Amino acid sequence: METKIFVTKKVWPFLVSAYGATLMLIAFFIPSIQDQWDRYQARNIIQQYVEIGDDFVNEEKYKLALEAFTKAFELSEEKRLDIDVKRLRAKVNLIYQDPEWGSKPPEGLEEVDFEFLLHMHKGTGQTKERASILTSYGIYLASVDKIEEAERVIKEAIQLNPDEVLAYINLGNLLDQVGKKEEAEKAYQKAISIDSKNVRAHYNLGLLYSEEGKLKQAEIEFSKAIKLDPGDSDAINQRNLLLEDIEE
Repeated sequence: METKIFVTKKVWPFLVSAYGATLMLIAFFIPSIQDQWDRYQARNIIQQYVEIGDDFVNEEKYKLALEAFTKAFELSEEKRLDIDVKRLRAKVNLIYQDPEWGSKPPEGLEEVDFEFLLHMHKGTGQTKERASILTSYGIYLASVDKIEEAERVIKEAIQLNPDEVLAYINLGNLLDQVGKKEEAEKAYQKAISIDSKNVRAHYNLGLLYSEEGKLKQAEIEFSKAIKLDPGDSDAINQRNLLLEDIEE
């Protein structure tokens, strides 16, 4: 009996200390498990915003895409470089897709954004992406009155990708702005030769002909733009004005 009592007295403190150690281990791991769960949830939310942004890009809704990518980047504590690139591409596409020539650039868009993207797209297999970024960069430079730099950058885009339609259209806009009408006409016609269904190319060429007093040719180009996009109010208004002038 004494032996049993003696053993029991030795085991009991051991069990108590083991139980206490277990509690300490549980107390140590519970916050860690919670942190891992929180990070998992955060990653899921970030990925959802990225996927939403990707969907908006595919729909060419770049303003909404920018908002989605910006939210995802903020949730990543601004550590996800891949999301930041998507965010900047969406921002740049605001000026690339259908720019109003001569208007101010989108709020928050800066020269450093283009330089960053160009750096990220300087490897092999990035030619088309780099050309579109350079086209946007040229539009931006023109909007802040850096005309010579804008022309150089847009021509660099054309060298990289001779099929970059928007580069030719915006080169035409730039040349028209500085009074090089013949060169501007050639740029618009080149854009049309690449993509005969480009509404902006026909519309801008129509404007150029109108400025030069070539009313019949202008009317033809506006009519082509309207045929391609019956809801193009700019082309409709310009053609109506021309028809009035022709009738007079």
